[in-house]
Amino acid sequence: MRLSLPHTWRRAALTSLLIGMAVGWYLAPEHSRANSNVLFFQSTGHRLDDSSGFLSYWRAANGPSLLGVPITEALIEDGRSVQYFERGRVELHPEYGHAIVLGRVAAEYNAALWQGFEPGAGPDVGPGVAYFTATGYSVGEPFLGFWQANGAVEVFGYPISDSLWEYVGSEMLRVQYFERVRLEHRPLLGENVVQISPFGQALALLRGHSTAPVSAEGAMSVDNAGNEMLPPPSPTAAPTQPAPPAPTAAAKPAAKPAAKPAAKPAAKPAAQAAPQAARGGKVIIVDLSDQWLYAYQGEQIVFDAPVSTGKDGFNTPPGRFAVYAKLPSQTMQGTLGGEYYRVPNVPSVMYINGGVALHGTYWHNQFGTGVRRSHGCINLPLKAAAWLYAWAPMGTSVTVRW
Repeated sequence: MRLSLPHTWRRAALTSLLIGMAVGWYLAPEHSRANSNVLFFQSTGHRLDDSSGFLSYWRAANGPSLLGVPITEALIEDGRSVQYFERGRVELHPEYGHAIVLGRVAAEYNAALWQGFEPGAGPDVGPGVAYFTATGYSVGEPFLGFWQANGAVEVFGYPISDSLWEYVGSEMLRVQYFERVRLEHRPLLGENVVQISPFGQALALLRGHSTAPVSAEGAMSVDNAGNEMLPPPSPTAAPTQPAPPAPTAAAKPAAKPAAKPAAKPAAKPAAQAAPQAARGGKVIIVDLSDQWLYAYQGEQIVFDAPVSTGKDGFNTPPGRFAVYAKLPSQTMQGTLGGEYYRVPNVPSVMYINGGVALHGTYWHNQFGTGVRRSHGCINLPLKAAAWLYAWAPMGTSVTVRW
């Protein structure tokens, strides 16, 4: 026997069902409505989609390993649509049938810093080494196997240097430059471990592109590998702006800064001892031996000042860098060597390499004396730091050398 509800009951039940469905849809978790064809990377706060085909390219080209995560939105550069990632840049070329290719970020980064390389050793190479007549450089292990396994010329381009040793942060590593990447040999991670340098991010900063986070609304929130993360962020809440890199250089100030230097300042080094700038433009050169800084405009020294660099155990790393962040004032704090420090209102801060910065220093005046006081940064007298901060724009080349 089938029981039938009265007509009014059936109508009420149907109404309740429809209301319940509507409420259920409205209260459904946000990720159920997120668009899987628009990814939002929580670590950087940037989106990746197929409006220019970049998402499909990233997925097909082993994007997590080859490119990393996006650090800008898609933008127009030199008349074409591009997007910057940690390790590279993707470009849409309508003139080649809307082909998507990787940009020559390593070559462009070196050009921006006026960095050149010695000519290659020539075609007389041994077994297991490939020579390229297009550029005159050779590639051997550990870089050759990685280069061949991940796309070779089509992905990385030709070599534009031989294998060489460079500081990468505070580490001295064996590296090799190609048109689109710099490869780093990381033996502490494994005998043949090779990684790609984050030159996409470095070049984007040099060119002043915005890396500020954007809204995640309507996108699927993902981790660095492109896997969905639950729960996603609120669609109305933009990610927090990343804090400036943790400073490593400021020494903990004494209770009262010394009124006079503990050591008599050294005389300014002879002019002929000053290192020469590579080519035109603005260049800062820090000489660790002299504990002196030189600012060049083209081939002319326009400013110089004494400095105090990193003490033993916290040595300022030599290398070629660029100003990638500027802050008129910053409270520096952290823990170094087991000691907590907090230095308020450090003025005229210009970051050049991770947490290493040029900045004004009010807690000592031992500049140019040979006394190295910092935890890695380049300490400057207050007036000298203020002049340099006003003179040097973002992207200014900084060479730290002995």
